[in-house]
Amino acid sequence: MCFQIVGTGDLNGDGIGDFIAVDKSGKLWRHDGNGKGGYAARVQIGYGYGIYNTLVGIGDLDQDGHNDFVARDASGRLWRYSGTGAGTFRARVQIGTGWNMFKQLF
Repeated sequence: MCFQIVGTGDLNGDGIGDFIAVDKSGKLWRHDGNGKGGYAARVQIGYGYGIYNTLVGIGDLDQDGHNDFVARDASGRLWRYSGTGAGTFRARVQIGTGWNMFKQLF
């Protein structure tokens, strides 16, 4: 069962929309769109994501041509995960604090 599902746009460079999901154990999974209204088998691309209470697909936040996402932890710190264009993400970068004043992020 997934803890959170997030639409992220094309992550693997094939021009088809994908999404990521975090399961209850904190593993991060990528689900590649198949271009026919469905998805290929999931691929684990990370772990330890259970520390976040919100993930948001944000588009290309760092302007490198690849879709990114942001994550908020319980203390309100906001983290950016920059996409590589190959279906994975670079190491997180803290981009803000105090984001726990918002109930939800979209």
